[in-house]
Amino acid sequence: MGKKSFVSIAENYFKRYPHLDLFCSKSPHNGLEIIIVIPIYNEENVVSTLESLFRQSDAIHFSIEIIAIINHSISDDPFIKDHNNQTFTLLSEFAELNNSESICLIPFLVGDLAHKHAGVGWGRKIGMDLALKRFLQLNKNGLIVGLDADTIVEENYLNSIYTHFKKHNNTAVSIHFEHPISGGYADDHYQLICSYELHLRYYKNALSFVGFPFDFHTIGSAFALTASAYARQGGMNRRKAGEDFYFINKLIKGEDFGEINNTKVIPSSRISDRVPFGTGRAMLEAKNNKKDLSYTYSFNAFLELKKWIDLIQRNELDYHAFPKPVQAFLNEKTWLKQKNELTKNTLNHASLVKRFFNTFDAFWVLKFVHFYRDNIQSNEKLLDCVNRLLQLNAGISLKSELEQLGFMRNWDKKRGSN
Repeated sequence: MGKKSFVSIAENYFKRYPHLDLFCSKSPHNGLEIIIVIPIYNEENVVSTLESLFRQSDAIHFSIEIIAIINHSISDDPFIKDHNNQTFTLLSEFAELNNSESICLIPFLVGDLAHKHAGVGWGRKIGMDLALKRFLQLNKNGLIVGLDADTIVEENYLNSIYTHFKKHNNTAVSIHFEHPISGGYADDHYQLICSYELHLRYYKNALSFVGFPFDFHTIGSAFALTASAYARQGGMNRRKAGEDFYFINKLIKGEDFGEINNTKVIPSSRISDRVPFGTGRAMLEAKNNKKDLSYTYSFNAFLELKKWIDLIQRNELDYHAFPKPVQAFLNEKTWLKQKNELTKNTLNHASLVKRFFNTFDAFWVLKFVHFYRDNIQSNEKLLDCVNRLLQLNAGISLKSELEQLGFMRNWDKKRGSN
């Protein structure tokens, strides 16, 4: 049987999955290649995000749409609803003044969503579902890009995304990001965001050190995928937070996933209470002394995981040989059941390892690391943990988190293909 066509994949998605139909009077341009989706909720400075995209219009030879989903729930404060109405008016005026054949902003005000599901996940899903529908109208497997309303992008952002997918077989990617670490905030604010981003890079590169194949960043403002990949993986979820982590990990497991590292997204380092976790929430908790961002998961947790993965890679599957922390988290009965499934359904060791990582995936690893933190060894100094990773991978040790962050940003850029 041949591969399914884009049209059949997209049509099947709309038959299988619930979606909110938005009416758009504007027909998609025949040259449309990229649709950027931005969920917006009670935002103050979305125009900066749009300006960073629109100033690239002279450099592109294809058409771009920006779908802005201004959303709120039926139970939201009247002030937020009013502010969202003002944002919709502002973006409508921006579109009227700036839209062209090259780049076009299409704002939607989606109000009174059910409180149970309203949030960034649903806002992102509404926009991405519409993006898929617009590419279906053109019978074109175009690109859908996730971006946030408090984020600006580098000047080669649009061309880098377009060119990457033309040159590579990837059907989904993460995009390099860097939070601002200087500017209008006090020094202690930038120290916090430095620690936060360094923690993200430490975790990603510790996964790589361990030998897990899903060592990618999972950030909602920094990913892109083909429309067919979006439909194949069942679309975005409606989670109020962490929607990006769950969805991007589906892409990592189910698609040809890669990285774009020759451009960058610049997320805000602001304090925010919009979602239960993420950058803004971490900054808020750190400012309120509820979280110490200078601590992170002990590197010992990753050393234990590496011992385990090395055993699996060597086809040594005896439970009693596993590291004690892994045994403490994964009981023997569960492992024997999983081992039986792995051996019964694979023809060779390579396929067993692949199936193993489909079961013991990013969600499992995160749960293990949290178990290790809560039951075996509490968090340790970020500076020390990063240096242990750097010493084993690069033979160096650095004196400050700022130095470490600079090194690891460059390290990440060099490791990905462009």
